[in-house]
This record gives sequence, C-alpha cells and structure tokens, in this order.
Amino acid sequence: MEVAKKLLDENKPTEALERLKRILPTAHEKWRVHELIGACFHDLCDAEGAAQAYFNSAMTDKYLRSQRAHFSNYLFALHYLPQLDAETLIHELKIYNSLYRDAEILPPIKKSAEKISVAFISPNFCDSSAARFYEALLTDYDREKFSVTAWSLSSEADNFTGKIRGKVDGYFDISEVSFFEAAEQIHGSDVLIDLGGHTEGGSTLQIAAYRPARVQMCGIGYFDSTGADFIDYFIGDEFLTAHDEIFTEKIFLLRNAFAFKPNDKMIRVKKIPHKNFTFGSLNNFMKLSDDYLSAVKKILDAVPESKIIFRDTTPLKSRQATLIERLKNFGIERAEVRRGADNFFTDYSEIDLILDTFPYPGGMMTALALYMGVPVLNLCGKLPHSRTGADILRIADVDELIVYDVESYIKKAVELANNRAKLSALTNKISVDKLTDTKSFVEDFYSSLEAMAR
Repeated sequence: MEVAKKLLDENKPTEALERLKRILPTAHEKWRVHELIGACFHDLCDAEGAAQAYFNSAMTDKYLRSQRAHFSNYLFALHYLPQLDAETLIHELKIYNSLYRDAEILPPIKKSAEKISVAFISPNFCDSSAARFYEALLTDYDREKFSVTAWSLSSEADNFTGKIRGKVDGYFDISEVSFFEAAEQIHGSDVLIDLGGHTEGGSTLQIAAYRPARVQMCGIGYFDSTGADFIDYFIGDEFLTAHDEIFTEKIFLLRNAFAFKPNDKMIRVKKIPHKNFTFGSLNNFMKLSDDYLSAVKKILDAVPESKIIFRDTTPLKSRQATLIERLKNFGIERAEVRRGADNFFTDYSEIDLILDTFPYPGGMMTALALYMGVPVLNLCGKLPHSRTGADILRIADVDELIVYDVESYIKKAVELANNRAKLSALTNKISVDKLTDTKSFVEDFYSSLEAMAR
C-alpha cells in the first residue's frame, strides 16, 4: 500500500489503482485498500468508482467510527451520480442512521436563561466555498442576544481563520481531542449548527451524535439531509427544500437559504471583447456527468465556431488528462481544459455564458459567476443538491436562467448564444445586491433562531 500511496502523491492514480487491485484479494485490512481506491477514482474523476470504493470501505471496516466516516464519503459521492433518486437516497440515509443505534447521549440541557448560545462546528474555518455563505453569521450577529462560538476539527489556519477567531465570542481547536471529549466541551450550548454534514467523512456529525446542544441543525456548508436522528433541523427555504420528503430533519425555513459574501480576491474583471461565443464550466470535474457532456456537445454543434472553457477546482494533471480523453470520446473538439488555479477569476472575462453542471450544480461557483457579471444556465432537479444553483439564481432575480429538462437546457443555451441582446438583458438583470444581502440574511437567520430557541 505504501507504494500505491507514493504513486498517488505523485499524481499517478492509474498506476496506483492497478497496484491496489492486485493486492486487494490478499490484503489484511481491505477497507484501507478500498479507501485508497476511492482516492484514485477521485483523481481520475470517476464518481461512480469513488462511490463504490467508499461503500466497500464501510462494508469491510470493523471499526464503527471509521465505518461512519466511509459511509459519509459514500453518501457525498452519490450526489455526483445522475441515477441517484429519492428512493435510493432515503434508503442509504437510513443505513447511515443505523450506524448510530447505540450512540451515547449526553444529559439533557435546560434552556439558557441569558443569551442564546450558538455553537458552529466545521471541519475547519479556512476560506472555502462554504465560508462565502456562512461568514456573516459568525461576524455580524447581535452580541446582546447571542453568544457565538466556533469549533474547528482542524488546526489548519489562514487569514479567514484569524478573522473568525477575532469576531466570535470563543474559538476552539478540537483537532486533538476525541469526538466524545469535543462533545463534552460543546455541551451546554442552546444551538449547534453543523456546517460540515457528510463532508470530510462526516466528522462533525460524529460529534453531534452525542447531542451536546439542546437544538441541532445542519446546512449552508452541506446541501442535503444528513439522515441522522440527532440533527433536528435543516437550514432551507421554500425553493431549496420544496421536495422535503428526503429530509429526516424539520426544515428551518428562511426567506433565502443563501447570501453570498465575496472575499477580497474576488475582484470583478473587465470583459475581453471576442468574436466567437464562449461557454464556460468552472466546476469540479467530478460534476461533469455523461448527460451533461452530451448536452454540451449538442449545444456546441448548434452554435458554429463557439467554444467552451472547462476549469477544474483542483490542479491535478490526471483529472485534466481524463477530461481531455472523455471529450474526445464525446466528439467535443472546441474546448479548453484548464487545471484548477488561484488566478481563475480572469476566466470570467472570457466567458459569455456558464453552462452549470447537472445533476450536481455549482453553489459558490454559481454565485461567484453572477457576482462577476456572467449569467449561468441551470437545469434544476428535485433532489435538494440539484436545486442549489437554481436557488441562487432565484435569489439573484434571474429565474429565466432556470430550466427543468435537458431539451430545454440545450434550447435555452443555443437561443442565448444566438441572441446576444437577450443575453445582455439577462446579464443586466442580475441583482448582485440581493445575492450579497448578508445583512437581511443574518437578521432573518437569527430572528428565526431566537424564536425557535426561546
């Protein structure tokens, strides 16, 4: 396995995968091999392979804590798959919840008599896609009514970490303590808000399972039901959580589930004049489903001399090479494939229309494109994760860019590419003020929280 790890570190996932498959039959701890196979599939942008590998890890691991982590990784990976439906997701969430059937629960908590204590827990508090939606909740709250603490499962820190540390009433690094000890430290809070959900192996959920707070909720940093009985609420709005049969949680209903707060690096750039229409897709390459690429092929064929720019969210050469090969198989020729980089913001100056991925659309990348003045075409589904991008478009007052089937998606993209006046009108209609209205978002969130917690 050490050789396979070294190959992965060198970004040679194909060679690593071949080695892991050879040693799997005789491996003593098969779950470790499956876990590494999942990492290989990630580096090869194979969502289905990654999901299967994480599932296999959970099934072969004998330790409950790591079983839960593997299953969280599996649940997260499922959302990339076009074949995922409500029935399947509900079934898999029930299996995850069963992994906590014997979980220890901390003593019940009485309602606080003074300020409402709110604990935010996250895999880390470094700048990230999720941070662009939750930052204001930790920096702009009413300090006379609320006491806010931040609990990080990582010692990693950046400038954003320092900003949060300086704004909240308490910042705690719980990376070196057990899940139970972390829960004991948080115990006594009125509200626990889990920003991680099933990301990073669901580590935040493993702490929430001890019920350290009187009321527990998830959302903003995670896009779907956790399936866990110990999470009471999911943070949503009438659009995002319209099909609430998926949720084991009650819906903590806000006017808008999102408000985007750009960081200092997100500076709007001037548009570069260009003759030929340019589409863009600046999402994680794992989100590029076959159905999506088939639609892109039809759009490019219908708009002669147009092209598309693909930009990944990681700098891995293996993922770039994998996509180039996939595009050849789909017959997509007029495409640029770029690796993830810190200077990707300049891409927006080259792009006329973002073709949002489906069934798993962009979240922060959708909001950022709108903020940069680039319209985004979205195919909205029924599952919560497939509605995130559309919800952001709704908040920004450009519902016209939301469609509900592949045929309409292709038709709309072609129409906008051939009618620049209409596209320009939609671009001018983007309400950046509403999209970035963190003041109203914070007021709505905390007033709703106060009503519930009291």
